[in-house]
Amino acid sequence: MFSFTKDQRIFEISGVKIGGQPGVYPTVLIGGLFFKGEPDFIKAENQIKDMLGLTKKLGNPSIPDFFIRKEQYIEKILNFIDKKIPKRQPFSIDIIEPDLKIKTLQLLDDKGLLQRTIYNSIHIGITNEERDALKNHTPNMAIIVAFNPKDKSPDGKIEILENGANLIDNGLINLTKKLGVKKILVDTAAMAPGDYSGAAIAAIPVIKEEMGLPTGCAIHNVVEKSKWLDDFKSIRKQVDASSNINIPMFGGDFTIYGPINNSNTVFPMIAWQDILISEYVENYFGISPDDSHPRRKLF
Repeated sequence: MFSFTKDQRIFEISGVKIGGQPGVYPTVLIGGLFFKGEPDFIKAENQIKDMLGLTKKLGNPSIPDFFIRKEQYIEKILNFIDKKIPKRQPFSIDIIEPDLKIKTLQLLDDKGLLQRTIYNSIHIGITNEERDALKNHTPNMAIIVAFNPKDKSPDGKIEILENGANLIDNGLINLTKKLGVKKILVDTAAMAPGDYSGAAIAAIPVIKEEMGLPTGCAIHNVVEKSKWLDDFKSIRKQVDASSNINIPMFGGDFTIYGPINNSNTVFPMIAWQDILISEYVENYFGISPDDSHPRRKLF
């Protein structure tokens, strides 16, 4: 459990605060909606309602993360966001293809949704066209991925954030700020098992101490790619959910915990971990939890 000497940034989006010293604000939980084929919006709406209900009960903020893989679904998904989720609810847009990112940013702007948008994500593969789109249609907040293919250690992740590691013309933090995005979350880039996957967790306190930015990752990706767990199917989901405990334990601020249908398992696990951390840091460092914290909600 940590208390950092570097001043810690706290960013807010639609009432959700992310960042700060461990034990002050609850871990923010980002759950993915992975639409395969035609999106099932009735199911998605129910899943989001369940997730928001857990936030109300436990205190950990919910952020739905919408994966967009095909152009024909962009407008349908954004219409769903506009009409069906609460008007002050922040959300994340997760897109791989640069062309789809550009079209989605334009449409988010047209619909007046950018102030609630977390852009997932900016990384060393950013194109000039994507840069222009971000300047013209700037989201409230962005996740930057500290992936350095030359050095996957925590030091390599710091290098890609600070100077681009000679792989890009600027460090990702400065680049993102130049594009107009002022609120930055750092994803420590969880890799496959055997590919320095543990560095994603080890890098969290390093980045928090060096840069003071809200930091987290999608550690469930490591579990997802751990094929040996196929021999233990009855416990795989619990391993996936419990892997997220490592993030607040190492001082992190948010976890991209995988499929939104894992919410019922992930939320109480992380709330429990947040409570333990809060009790310790208040007694040892004198850091009190915010009123939104699970420790305030449940005790």
